[in-house]
Amino acid sequence: MNWTIVPRITGGIGCMLVLVLGITAGIDPLLCTLRGLIGGMVGWVAGALWAFVMCRLEPPEIIPNPDMPAANEDTNDSEEPSDE
Repeated sequence: MNWTIVPRITGGIGCMLVLVLGITAGIDPLLCTLRGLIGGMVGWVAGALWAFVMCRLEPPEIIPNPDMPAANEDTNDSEEPSDE
């Protein structure tokens, strides 16, 4: 998963949540905007920490290298002795 988008998503959700709560509570628009920015920053930091932890817990993706031969290919170096 691409964990670089998580801080933006959580920051946006935090910002929108604080703005909606401020508007419904009837808070001054300037104060509501400042609280929304702070909520966005807090959400961004929380998302960045979450992405950092999840990147460490998730196993790395194994990308096949086309230059390397496959491990299951038959080669002449078999371990079985020949009948010669």
